[in-house]
Amino acid sequence: MKKSVTFLALLLILFTSTLILSDNATNSSSTTTTTNPETNKEKIQLAFECLEEKASDCSGLTTQEIALTILATPDNIFDDCVDELKSKESSNNWGNVRDTALAILALKHAGEDTEPSEEWLIKQNRTPTSLEWFIQQDSIAAAECHLAYNTQDYTINIGENKKIDMNAGPCLTRAQLNFWLEISPDCYNTRFQIECDQDFIANLLYKNKQSPTIYVLDQTMSSPAYGSIDLYVRSKCFGESSCEYEATAWAAAALQETGHNIEEYIPYIIAASETNQKYLPESFIYIVTNYEDYAGKLIAEQKLGNYWEAPSSAYNKYYDTALALIALGSSSSEQITKARDWLYFSQGANGCWHNSIKETAIVLWALEGRAGKSGGGGSSVTHCSEANYFCIPSSECPSEEDVGDSYFCPSLSDTCCINENLLMCSEYAGEVCSSNQVCTGNERKASDTDNCCTGSCQEKPQETECESNFYTCMSSCSEYQEPISTYSCNQGQSCCRTKTTDDGGSAWWIWLLIILILAALGAIGYVYRDKLKLYYFQLKTKFKKDGGKGKGKGPSRGRPGFPPRPGMPPRPGFPPVRRAHSAPSKSAPPKKRSYDRRDKAMSDTFKKLQSMSS
Repeated sequence: MKKSVTFLALLLILFTSTLILSDNATNSSSTTTTTNPETNKEKIQLAFECLEEKASDCSGLTTQEIALTILATPDNIFDDCVDELKSKESSNNWGNVRDTALAILALKHAGEDTEPSEEWLIKQNRTPTSLEWFIQQDSIAAAECHLAYNTQDYTINIGENKKIDMNAGPCLTRAQLNFWLEISPDCYNTRFQIECDQDFIANLLYKNKQSPTIYVLDQTMSSPAYGSIDLYVRSKCFGESSCEYEATAWAAAALQETGHNIEEYIPYIIAASETNQKYLPESFIYIVTNYEDYAGKLIAEQKLGNYWEAPSSAYNKYYDTALALIALGSSSSEQITKARDWLYFSQGANGCWHNSIKETAIVLWALEGRAGKSGGGGSSVTHCSEANYFCIPSSECPSEEDVGDSYFCPSLSDTCCINENLLMCSEYAGEVCSSNQVCTGNERKASDTDNCCTGSCQEKPQETECESNFYTCMSSCSEYQEPISTYSCNQGQSCCRTKTTDDGGSAWWIWLLIILILAALGAIGYVYRDKLKLYYFQLKTKFKKDGGKGKGKGPSRGRPGFPPRPGMPPRPGFPPVRRAHSAPSKSAPPKKRSYDRRDKAMSDTFKKLQSMSS
């Protein structure tokens, strides 16, 4: 009997623990605690094993999948995937601009010669028709200016109110309330020479036709009176029959990585970003420009669950988060650490992300940043830090100090530089946030601090009950989340937790275990049903083999709160039970209850008690 009860108690404990484990598994993805480095190494190893199993020798995969797998740098299938990618090449390209750009990045990572493919890629550029371009001139006083182009010279007058009095030939028309001259699309490759009778500055402005935002080309020039400034539109993009944003972004990244000047692609990548949000364009803009404004904007776009997901994303949150991390390699922002932790937490049980080759490969590229090969399947390229050099934004490394061709940096926005070339935080237009503030935007290392906020310092928001329990407050939960009413948020917000997904922390096996345990408990309960009835009766009556004596001194007592019923006849082995300290009742004798009127289960129980007591 005791063994059976002990066994049942252990099962009940296991059942309770399983329920707790199930709840923890459901909620773990919402936790933002930094993961253990040793655990992360195990997760990375499991991820590479999953990638290698799914990709095999890379045959049958798309060019994008193969290229991203090579950039992840798996140990056992790297050379096979390089061979497979090379076999898919035709006439120095891989069918389209985006795939060719990714193939160039992957083969450069493998130490292969990509120059013929780079030349093919450059030939695919075109002039974007979605941008509008303007010339802006400014001087302290009113000025008379001459604009010469196509062997013609045109004179305009600029008043003290900065307005222009007339057009300047067929290529330049007054625009924006006559403050600027708009360049005709037919004249985008035309060189304009400007000369004024006052000291002046001039530059080019541009905008997306579908947006009111005006961008200033980072090439403002100045000239003394009667000097001259030359301006011309250098704007290119990539695409099959028209400009394609993702193709242009990857092509610019690949050409920059292989040492080409990509300035003429930057205006399109910036201006067209507003109509191509599904590609997380701020990632690409920061990769090709290193403009801190876009690093801050990208970090500000991080979701409250510590991941990135572009609006109507062309991919998903795993791909987008990895792309953001690849761009923000130099950032010391806390959001970067949280995003990495989120990727570790959201890893599937089999080691992959989203159970996908593409997502797993790009996540490993972002998390691990393994160095490539030196060529022909040779030894790994030395990591920049191992050579005591520094991975810094490409724009901050002078060309004579750039050793990026010899040493590896995992981020596409960085290059390996002999010196760190740090400036004061103020020179980055940054500041150090106080202890009661947080940086909303990018944080980077400066010569006077490791935490230079190039965004803005704001007061720390008061943590809600929801957030203090590691969930997130949102105006409405996303499709990957579910609302919970247990914890409160600010007015108008819902407390959201990440749904358990089949590819992440799925708990199907836990519920299967619960079902099996319930079935086992039911079967055991049926086999030992008589003993369970007896045990339940013992608990209820506290009858014992010693005749039911109480633990205290004095005569035997009945169960507290339930005095013995008068008239119950004595049973063999049990002494007569009387009400303590009371005289026999003089009223009519109570009715007796015959044993044969009890139900069979109770009768069987009394029989067992009788046999145990004898």
